[in-house]
Amino acid sequence: MGTADIHIHSLYSYDATTTVRAVLKQAVDVGLDVIAITDHDEVRGSLEAQQLAPKYGIEVIPGVEVSTSEGHLLALFIKTQPPAGMTLVETLIDIGEQGGVAVVPHPFNNLPGSLSMEAVLSALANPRAKGPLKGIETHNMGTQNFDRVARKLAVFLPFAKIAASDAHIYWAIGAGRTEFPGKTAQDLRTALENNTTVPIPYEGESSAMAVLSWVRRITMRTFGYASDAPSASMPIDTQQLSDSMIKKVRKKRDGK
Repeated sequence: MGTADIHIHSLYSYDATTTVRAVLKQAVDVGLDVIAITDHDEVRGSLEAQQLAPKYGIEVIPGVEVSTSEGHLLALFIKTQPPAGMTLVETLIDIGEQGGVAVVPHPFNNLPGSLSMEAVLSALANPRAKGPLKGIETHNMGTQNFDRVARKLAVFLPFAKIAASDAHIYWAIGAGRTEFPGKTAQDLRTALENNTTVPIPYEGESSAMAVLSWVRRITMRTFGYASDAPSASMPIDTQQLSDSMIKKVRKKRDGK
């Protein structure tokens, strides 16, 4: 069995604190076989991770956390970034046309950015939208105190069950992971399509310490520092970002 964490944020997300290199190193250090970097409406971190992945001995799925008009959606195995702001149905159709698959993150909890049951059922009623919709997060480290409803309702939905970290700081990567038959990204896709995944939830409790850690690291990011590891053999540490890296992260997606 392989293990994956398919909901991770890198420095390309406005609210995350870890470089792509550090994401890859931490993922390997905690024993993951497959990851997806799913930054908010930004695919560059995922594509960068794919290019670097062979140096780290891990497989990376191209992905993004898309802001639909009804809530967030993980788009995986995509070729281009689906536009933000479309309806859930429109976004799913776009993902399907790319040959990708979608997972519903942290659903049914009334938190900002979470899809409602009504929105998901409406998508399932659309023949073109329901095809790529393959998974649902039943365990999310960041929203674990609100996941009970998702776990109960997921039993009645035709989706693969997923656990993920939703990591915005490096040490959370893998705290919430999914088991699947095989070891590769393609094996994981097959498991999503066949509903054979097994969620392995984070066993700890949310704490003030975790929140304070994120606050400290996001504050340091504003001063040009982030969790980084210049190579696969070096430890993750707080590093001052180069001017070129800061400009790269801030660069608009249209390249202007």
